[in-house]
Amino acid sequence: MKLTTTGIAASPPRRSSSFRLLAAGCLLALAWTAVGGGTARAATTLRWKLKPGEVLHYTMTQNTTNAYKPKDRQEASTAMSQVLNLHWTVKSISADGVAEVAQAVDRVQIRIEGAAQPSAFEFDSDAKLPPPESPIAAQLVPMLKALVGAEFTFKLNGRGELSDIKVPEKLMESVRQANPGGGGSMFSDEGMKNLITQSGLTLSESALDPGKTWTQQSKLSLPMLGVMILDKTYTFQGPDEAEAGRVKIALDTKVAIQPAADATITMKIDSQGGKGVFSFDLERGRVVSSRVEDLLAMTLSVQGQEIGQTTKTVTEMKLSPEKTSK
Repeated sequence: MKLTTTGIAASPPRRSSSFRLLAAGCLLALAWTAVGGGTARAATTLRWKLKPGEVLHYTMTQNTTNAYKPKDRQEASTAMSQVLNLHWTVKSISADGVAEVAQAVDRVQIRIEGAAQPSAFEFDSDAKLPPPESPIAAQLVPMLKALVGAEFTFKLNGRGELSDIKVPEKLMESVRQANPGGGGSMFSDEGMKNLITQSGLTLSESALDPGKTWTQQSKLSLPMLGVMILDKTYTFQGPDEAEAGRVKIALDTKVAIQPAADATITMKIDSQGGKGVFSFDLERGRVVSSRVEDLLAMTLSVQGQEIGQTTKTVTEMKLSPEKTSK
C-alpha cells in the first residue's frame, strides 16, 4: 500500500491537508523501488541487477480520490492526479553488490480538484505559461519547482533493501516554507526518509517456486495518531504469460494502527484492500511495470466529532525501454 494516498485529515479538506496529500504522494513516487531478476524456472532467486553508469527512466501515474463525511454534515471530496517522469543514475557498485543510486524527477504534472477550491489546481513543470495564481498555488508551486531536478541518493542491495537515504536540503527548505505549521514528523527530514523506506519492495532471501510467499512489515509515524503498520505479503507467480522473459509478483497489504499514548485523534479502520502486481525483466533484473490499487475506509474521532474518510488510489509505474542506459 502506498501511504501517498492515506491523506489522514482531522477535518474536511482544506489547503493544508491538500498539501500533505500532495507532498507525500510526490515524495513517495520518488521512493518507488521494485526489484527482480533470476530465471523463469522453479526455485528462482530474484535479485536486482544494476551496472555503474546505467540510467533508468520511469513514468509514474497516480490517481487518488478522498471522500470526507463529518457526522451530520455534507460529504466533501478531493481528487488528485499526477504524472511524474523520473530517472535513476547508478553511481557505483560496491564489491558486495550494493548500488549507490541518485534519483531525480524530470517533470511533474499535477491536477487537484476539490479541497475547498473554487477551481482545479493544475501545474506542469514543463509548461511555458506562468504558474496559476491562487492560495493553493502559492503554497504548492515553490515546493513542486524545487522537486524537479532535486537529487535523492540512497544505497540499494540485491534484495532491494534501502539504506543511507539522503533528502536534498533545498527540497526540505521548500517543504518547510510551504508548510510553516510543520505538519508533524511526516515533513521532517527523518519523516521523508521513513516515507521512502516504507515504500520499497524487499525480495525474498531464498529461491522461489511459483506460489511461494514472503512477508515484509513497515511502519510510519503519523502525527497526532500513532504508528501505521503495513504488513505486506508477496507471492511469486512465475512466468508472465503476456511477456516472454518476465515473471510476476503479486502484492497484498494489510494495515493496522498502533495508537500513541497521547493521541489527539483516534482512528478505526472500517475496511481496506491493497492489491498489486509487478512484472520483472529476468535478464536485466528490474521491474518494467507495476500496478497497485489501494482502498482504505476509516472513521476518525476528533474532539468528540466523528469523520468518515475513504481513500482510493491507483498507482502505475512503467520503465521506458528506450532509455535504460546511456
